[in-house]
Amino acid sequence: MNSQSRHRGAVLAAAIGDAMGHPTEFLSVQGIRAQYGPRGVQGFELYWERGGKRFAPYTDDTQMAEIVLRFLLDARDAGLGLDDTMQRMAGGFIEWARSPQGGHRAPGNACLAGTRALASGVPWREAGGATAGGCGSVMRAYPFGLLYADDLERAEAWAVEHSKLTHRDPIALAACAAMAAGVGACVQGADVKSTLESMVAAAGRHDGKSAEMIAEAVTEATRGSGPDRVLDRLRGWAAHEAIAAGAYVFARHPDDPRDAILEGANTPGDSDSIATIAGALVGARCGADALPPEWVRDVERAAELTELADRIASARRNV
Repeated sequence: MNSQSRHRGAVLAAAIGDAMGHPTEFLSVQGIRAQYGPRGVQGFELYWERGGKRFAPYTDDTQMAEIVLRFLLDARDAGLGLDDTMQRMAGGFIEWARSPQGGHRAPGNACLAGTRALASGVPWREAGGATAGGCGSVMRAYPFGLLYADDLERAEAWAVEHSKLTHRDPIALAACAAMAAGVGACVQGADVKSTLESMVAAAGRHDGKSAEMIAEAVTEATRGSGPDRVLDRLRGWAAHEAIAAGAYVFARHPDDPRDAILEGANTPGDSDSIATIAGALVGARCGADALPPEWVRDVERAAELTELADRIASARRNV
């Protein structure tokens, strides 16, 4: 499988997971099944129409991930280092807080607090709350694994640094490290076991508790523990829970993006973020051709996201 397919797969599957989990976030499993049937959502349930187009809208998860993608690509084209890249990315986050793409978002308080701090002139490394450990940075960390798949040490380091724009708690840093490592390993074509081991190891370099949580979730997936129990415990509001939940879903469905995304979306917690994380991992492993074509067709701004993914592939070829 070529790298372009893996890049497209990750970007599109992350956005699809976000949009799929958009209407189920904050609902209990019972609430999801009562509203959408005994199997929960089995496709996009929320559609909007704008400018003559009908689409399934994603959330701030994908909006912020797109900002990260764009600024990483622009910085790479300009040959910028970490500090300059993060300063420019901070500007992108500030602008997003003022005027989000699409006009809609429901971000966590930490993301908004971080952007306010950045706008007031706080240095980017200090803008995030020291105890901000929500999932707001991990769901936008997969671009580092895509762009720097050939340098996983850099992917991890930059993903961790970028978290500090809004989230500085060690569990957030560890989750971002694991996300970048996992996606990067998938782009490299690593097997499932090696990918999950790399995620646990990356998390452990920043927070032992997070690494243990991921490892435990993977063990539960291997032993066949069902999602009704595991994903009820790992609801994803905190960063280490979100990455552990994403790893659990990926370990259960590494070769089936459809089942992985639907399982992430039908959870009682932060459904859109869990489905985004799982989608990015399985999309990077399986490629774009493995995604249901109607999902790719209907997700918000699919053409623009595909173009971004192709820019990543081009950037890596030109290194």
